[in-house]
Amino acid sequence: MWYKNEGENPDWIKLAQDKGYASWADWRLNEHVKRFDCVNKQWALYETSNPSQVVVKWSGGPFSTWVERYYDGQQSRKFSELAQREDIQSINKIKRLIGDYPKDSVITAIEKEGGEMIVIEGMHRCCALALMAQRDLPFSDKLIFAIGK
Repeated sequence: MWYKNEGENPDWIKLAQDKGYASWADWRLNEHVKRFDCVNKQWALYETSNPSQVVVKWSGGPFSTWVERYYDGQQSRKFSELAQREDIQSINKIKRLIGDYPKDSVITAIEKEGGEMIVIEGMHRCCALALMAQRDLPFSDKLIFAIGK
């Protein structure tokens, strides 16, 4: 699913190479699959017709760039909190997603003990959804979440 969303996107390929990885797949394997123990999770797909109301309750993953720039040093932040930030609101990629959300995409999250949901793929899309919720903008389609427990 990640590959469908990012694998051939030149921006993501460049980011992986800038981080010293040979490919996008090598980066995702080492930085996400291993880090979040994805292989040992029980995965299921969930569909919702109101994704913006779902993701505002979820938290972003502990990614170094997000921690440094948007989490004020914390390991995660709820998307409802991120949507309040002017620096998040001004990101062009997020602004574009609000106007043209890729409805066939899948957002990937893991459920921690205690039920906390952490997004590990789809950060910008979740920020766009949270901003849509904040602004009472409709999401006119269903969205799929891949959730590992």
